[in-house]
Amino acid sequence: MFVYVRNQDEAALMPCSEAKARKLLRAEKAKIVTHRPFTIQLTWQCEGHVQPITCGIDKGSSTHPSTLRILI
Repeated sequence: MFVYVRNQDEAALMPCSEAKARKLLRAEKAKIVTHRPFTIQLTWQCEGHVQPITCGIDKGSSTHPSTLRILI
């Protein structure tokens, strides 16, 4: 599961793992913005560098009629 991340200016950053989010929250380097979807906001200024992502739909999935895959 991924946790959504925003910087101080509320711009979206790359998602992080649950463990990384817990560490940031315990160190008071982030605060919770919303619970659904779970999103944290950093309390310190960062670069804001994000990677390009690709979104694809897998119509050949045997378990779900259409599956959304995000490749990071």
